[in-house]
Amino acid sequence: MKTMTSSSGNTSTRQAAPARNAKTAVATLLLSVLGLSSFAQQIPLVYSAENTGTTCTAPPLPSFEQLPAIAPLPDPFMWSDGRGRSTAFSDWECRRNEIKAEIENYEIGRKPAKPETITASYAAGTTAGTGVLTVNVTVNGQTLVLTSQVALPTGTGPFPAIIGMNSANGSLPADIFTSRNVARITFSHNQVTTYGNPLITDPYYKLYPEQNLDNSGQYSAWAWGVSRIIDGLELVQAQLPVDLKHLGVTGCSYAGKMALFSGALDERIALTIAQESGGGGAPAWRVSETLGAVEKLGATDYRWFKNDMKQFENTNVNKLPHDHHELMAMIAPRALLITGNTDFEWLANPAAYVSARAAHEVWKTFGIGDRFGFYIDGGHGHCAIPATQRPAIEAFVDKFLLGNTSVNTNITTHPYPALDYQRWYKWWGTSNAVLPAEPLGKRLWLEAECATVGSNWEVMSSADASGGKYVRVKSGLTSPTTAPTGAISYLTIPFTIDSAATYNLVARQNVPAGEEYGYWLKVDNEAFQSVGSQLVNNGGFENGLTGWTALNTTGATITANTVAAEAHSGTGSMKVVNPTAQPGNQWRVQVTSAAFPTTVGKQYTISYWVKAATAGGSIRLSTGPSGAQYQADQTIDTEWKQVSWTIAASIASTTFLFDMGQVANTYYIDDVSVKEVNAGGGWSWTKLKDMVLPVGPHTLTIAYNTGGGAQLDKMVLATSMASISGLGSTAINCTVSSNASSLAGIGIDVYPNPAHDKLTVKLGTNQLHIRSIEVVDLMGRVLSRVSVGKQSLLSIPSDKLKPGVYLMRFTGDKTSTQRIVIQ
Repeated sequence: MKTMTSSSGNTSTRQAAPARNAKTAVATLLLSVLGLSSFAQQIPLVYSAENTGTTCTAPPLPSFEQLPAIAPLPDPFMWSDGRGRSTAFSDWECRRNEIKAEIENYEIGRKPAKPETITASYAAGTTAGTGVLTVNVTVNGQTLVLTSQVALPTGTGPFPAIIGMNSANGSLPADIFTSRNVARITFSHNQVTTYGNPLITDPYYKLYPEQNLDNSGQYSAWAWGVSRIIDGLELVQAQLPVDLKHLGVTGCSYAGKMALFSGALDERIALTIAQESGGGGAPAWRVSETLGAVEKLGATDYRWFKNDMKQFENTNVNKLPHDHHELMAMIAPRALLITGNTDFEWLANPAAYVSARAAHEVWKTFGIGDRFGFYIDGGHGHCAIPATQRPAIEAFVDKFLLGNTSVNTNITTHPYPALDYQRWYKWWGTSNAVLPAEPLGKRLWLEAECATVGSNWEVMSSADASGGKYVRVKSGLTSPTTAPTGAISYLTIPFTIDSAATYNLVARQNVPAGEEYGYWLKVDNEAFQSVGSQLVNNGGFENGLTGWTALNTTGATITANTVAAEAHSGTGSMKVVNPTAQPGNQWRVQVTSAAFPTTVGKQYTISYWVKAATAGGSIRLSTGPSGAQYQADQTIDTEWKQVSWTIAASIASTTFLFDMGQVANTYYIDDVSVKEVNAGGGWSWTKLKDMVLPVGPHTLTIAYNTGGGAQLDKMVLATSMASISGLGSTAINCTVSSNASSLAGIGIDVYPNPAHDKLTVKLGTNQLHIRSIEVVDLMGRVLSRVSVGKQSLLSIPSDKLKPGVYLMRFTGDKTSTQRIVIQ
């Protein structure tokens, strides 16, 4: 085992031009090695220095009081001193360093430069292809030690490498890398500063006494640690065959932010994959502030950021001189792929999309738009990779770690076709930093009582309801585990979409204090989805641990126990065996479930039953990982004990963590429930679901979940939730009332109504001289037309119509309509 040493001193500041010349020289050297085309040689793929712009002139960094308010996204090409803007690539390095200075000053704290003394060694493991990289960083007489597990492909190399945040390949499937002969290196962030519990005694803060928990967030410390791993790789090239020109970083969730900051702050990283990073990562703070229950600047975890970043919360976010489209843009001209997950509102996916569109303008301006991509979808767990998303990740790995230029990385997948992202940056290149008013977008208002109302529901009158009426499920009817069946259980509402987009389904309802609301929802033929204030998704563990994931187990095993005598109810409980006691107050066994869809801004009571095999253990619950709140330690014994915890403030995550392990023990957990605390007291608008809807006719079906007194007034399908209040606008499914009685009075009869396969129309003497009969949907679209002629009895097929409400329009001496129902 051989140890290598490197020393570096401080460099005096010079003007920007020499820095750009130095950068050009470095780029030319690398490009000649890579053998790129003459066009690509103008724009490097990676650099050999951590920051090639260290000699650029520092920007002004005004105090909070001196900062102007800029409502739209700041122009990434505008110099910080206001002297103008430049889109020339030759100026980008110094402009990039201005953004770096602002992010460090206002958000994460200073990332120290490469230390004076670093030593590194690599020791091969006993198993072929494994080993440990050890990096010793010495500053001011203090030494920090980083140890990284390394997994090497078979062969002599050098191999491209991915650095995973706290695991060998982040949250990406390992075979994406192993099948491509990519080395995998683990960055263990707790060796720098501990996730979830940073202390001033952590190794990083010992090295830099001027950095503390107030002025230095963990993201600057962790990004510094990743750079030191790369320093170590440079020192052991003879022993560890890693291709330093093809390094990548990746992580998900909080580790996705970590990867993003690491890639932005170290130009030796060729590819950054930031997966579902959420607020503080890819999403722009300004855009997130306009959304609902997302991770906003004032609601993120302030162990990760400088304390005084909080002065920019709420509307003060407009005073932030930069935003996170510029954090992403710092990676240009290197490669970046970000992902999102629309199943988790907290991740601020619309803000990530707007931010990505804005950042992409930087790459496109330099003619390298294929080096930046984004993939925002849903239908999978947090940090999971669905089959649809995998090709995008593989393409970026193939092109930017393996050098395969034939693959397509022009990837911009998203569910927001109607979102006006350009309003956030259309001012760039002008002096008019104004954010145009947000259009309300598409809105379809639906009255609940105007649906086809099944007999298990009842229509009630109220002066406070829109149209004077609302619906509620009849007393005593509940169906919490599966959706009820049959038309008697449903509210059925047809509607037509004329613009494909992501629509929010928002309901106006009145839930009496102490009661719950719950519905089963579906659109068209999809499966029913449960929404509501009562969330009980793991009442028992009879069917295993579906949806639950073990984190940081440190030797613990987590299984589904099916011994009836040991289960609180039913036949199954979650069993956690931790044979090794943990020293001090360190919680090492964590089990997380994404099965509980919570909403920031509401309160919840979390209940569970717990017991231990031997007395003396304890347990607590937290709402981590983002902005975690912690329950007090709960002593548990050998008998089942129910523990409840009402969160006094907003839950900041859709994840709950069971923390165990102060002593060696075996634990059992069962009957976990989460219930929204409802204060009641009047009508309010609540988002029930969001969905991507294509153009065309659709049917919304609502079935009951919980019973009781919850009153459902009306709903709106909206592409923007701005200004939804009061009674709302006129509903499209109640705009025309049935005039069946007047038609019958002149001898016209329509039967059967409701109908299934056909409608019969009897015109009698045809006093109104009806010439045509049309069936139209509630948007006024003609679906079928029949010419009457001399007929007095007509049969109109209805089997081609989806179940729902339609209008039959009779055109003659005057036009009359009748409401019909298709079952």
